Amino acid sequence: MLNKLALRNAKRSFRDYFIYLMTMILITSLMFAFNSMLFSKDIQQVCTEAGMLAAMIGLATFFIVLIIIWLVHYMMKFMAEKRGREFATYLLLGFHKKQIARLFFKETVLLGTAAFLIGLIPGIFLQQVMITLIYAIVDAKYQIHLDVKPQTLLMTAAIFCAAYLLALFRNNRRFRKMNIRDMMYLEQQNEELKNGNKTGRQWLFIVSLLFMIFFGWMMVGGHMTDTNIYPLIAMLIASVYLLYIGLSAYLVNYIHKGRPGVWKEANVFVLRQLSSKVRTMQFTLGTLTLLFMIALLGSSHAFMLNQFQSTQSDEKWPFDVAIYKEDPNYDFSKEVELLKDRTKLESEYAYQIYENKTDDFSKYMEFYFSDILGNSVAGSDAYFNYDPYMKLTDYNHLREMLGYKKVALERDQYLIHIKGRLEAAADGFSKKSLELNGEAFQCAGVQTEGFEQNGHNGADYLLIVPDEAAASMEPYYALLMAQVKGSVSKSLERELKKETNDIHTIEEMSFDSYSENVDRGYGTDIMYVKQSDVFIRDTETKEMKSLLSVLIFPLFYIGLVFLCVALTVLAVQQLSDSNKYKYRYALLKKLGLKEKELNKTILKQLFLYYICPFVVAVLISGGLVLYDSNQFTKFSDVNAPSWSYFGLSLLLFGGIYLIYFVATYVEFKRNLKSE
Repeated sequence: MLNKLALRNAKRSFRDYFIYLMTMILITSLMFAFNSMLFSKDIQQVCTEAGMLAAMIGLATFFIVLIIIWLVHYMMKFMAEKRGREFATYLLLGFHKKQIARLFFKETVLLGTAAFLIGLIPGIFLQQVMITLIYAIVDAKYQIHLDVKPQTLLMTAAIFCAAYLLALFRNNRRFRKMNIRDMMYLEQQNEELKNGNKTGRQWLFIVSLLFMIFFGWMMVGGHMTDTNIYPLIAMLIASVYLLYIGLSAYLVNYIHKGRPGVWKEANVFVLRQLSSKVRTMQFTLGTLTLLFMIALLGSSHAFMLNQFQSTQSDEKWPFDVAIYKEDPNYDFSKEVELLKDRTKLESEYAYQIYENKTDDFSKYMEFYFSDILGNSVAGSDAYFNYDPYMKLTDYNHLREMLGYKKVALERDQYLIHIKGRLEAAADGFSKKSLELNGEAFQCAGVQTEGFEQNGHNGADYLLIVPDEAAASMEPYYALLMAQVKGSVSKSLERELKKETNDIHTIEEMSFDSYSENVDRGYGTDIMYVKQSDVFIRDTETKEMKSLLSVLIFPLFYIGLVFLCVALTVLAVQQLSDSNKYKYRYALLKKLGLKEKELNKTILKQLFLYYICPFVVAVLISGGLVLYDSNQFTKFSDVNAPSWSYFGLSLLLFGGIYLIYFVATYVEFKRNLKSE
């Protein structure tokens, strides 16, 4: 009999908690797709950072498991509270507590199993989409094929089962402690309203807002340090929870004083429902706000990294092959022959960089970073010991190889070629004259195109002078740049590094000893740093995109799951109370509200309830993302507007938010009209 009853109740729950089950189906599909990355040979073949990707997905899965456990436990507790009178009736009919607990366990297992099995179908599809995306990111071809491994199924099932079993274990203990009276009044426990000190709670609302403003000032003003950042973050989280404790009291006071808009249409009813809901869900709304914040922050930072990986190959490695040699008189004939024999060589150019025993520009850059930007990224290995110079003819030849326009200089002029993010520094230096061999040279302009400036054509910057001025300087080091049609094979890359004795490929020599003996700078990039004598554009681009994808995909993964979990709780809370609201809205109809006005009231009620935690999350996370994106722009050559990353996240997650809201609105109206 229990089995039939459990099956009947499970069918009813599937209908009553459809949005929750759809979320669990979505989470199952996401977990299956991401877990499959850990065991996929296709990913291991194309992703150079497959091990790190597995570690990051594992870390993301850990946090997602925690939030799934919280969701399942919350929903089990919520469903049990809503069915308290039903369970009390079972006790009156002679059921034992163990039987009721076992009945609820079977119902939950049936629902969970259904969500898991259904979720595997879109999970397989999503897996292929993700693998295709990863292959597209690294410019590789992928043939779609079914790849369902037992390890993936077992891992996904284990995570899913663990979440349900932990939640059910706590609920079973709760069941066994309750009596008939407890079960009869279980649903009303969520509606308890204590009067308490309303004035004090209103002040909590104001204090929380003031602290959030203070947090923003500390962040923007650069007052955060290693010692105060963690206490400030902890206080920010606490202020989110305190905000909702004070919000209910603030709304009640607003209603009692008859502030503007209260008595318009059915606003007093809507505001009273909102204040009651906020009062009974203080902790839940605070938690949902944090989930929304994490989702928006994760997605925004994923968009930042995606923008970086999409633009940086042209900035960092504009030449297909770039080779550095410390010896300024080195002959690149062997390397050129290798390229001619093993690739479709379109153009190549060997040349020298010069030095004048001066470091005026590097000293200025160190000042710019420390005093103007307030950081110390320009360390000992950021720049060469002396400022690097290039002859104008060499510069124009390289520009022609890259498809840039040639430039011209007068006899007493020089040019600065610098990374785009540091153009402001070059503008400051260009106002001064440059002393070369006793003559004053004036700056003719600043160029910021991608120009291989991570240890090859200078480090961050390069000074271009007329050939006559460079003739009196000392050769500093030698370079070879080449453009090829097609790709450079791995075997050729190894031979080129072997030919040039690339220190970064020789395991028996430590990099520390190399740095002490060689005058070399690598610039001040911090987003993605690669130190090598030989750069192959295809290889470097693939490695960079693989590494950044390790962060991008888990960030989207966490963001999407956290968002759906939060929206599910919001939706289920409203839909489960529809029977209670049915009486209240029927009363409003008897008082004279027309159908159109009732629908408008329902829309207002759901909108305010949905928008409350989302607005708080948008304001806080928006400020954090704008600050982070400004810092991101300073230390990368990405020039996208700072607001664009958060705007894209808001657009993406706002669309999902709207889907849940519309589904709740339609279902809420249907429940009110049902008998």
